[in-house]
Amino acid sequence: TKPPTRVLGNAASIETRSQHEPRVTTPTPPIRIPLTQLAPGRRATVECSALDGLPEGDRCLLTAMGLGERCEVRLCRRGHACIVQVDTTRLGIDEQVAARIMVTPIDDAS
Repeated sequence: TKPPTRVLGNAASIETRSQHEPRVTTPTPPIRIPLTQLAPGRRATVECSALDGLPEGDRCLLTAMGLGERCEVRLCRRGHACIVQVDTTRLGIDEQVAARIMVTPIDDAS
């Protein structure tokens, strides 16, 4: 059978079945990037396993300074020492350590 046709003024519109069926979208998994790839000024959430790949001493020190699982950070500056803000505290993290910390960027538009 042919799809129904509606006349709108001088233009005709053909309706298709997909216009009336609900769209099913599959949620995409969050993007995880190294902290060093986050743009300065952007916020991100530290992933649960983000610190697992670090030596125990680095992991304990970062956790003691407030950089733990599911915490929100803002990258202030990239470079040899990445400067991140956790709540009201700024931390300097060695670039090699920061490259091993995986984060999920936060969409500031939402």
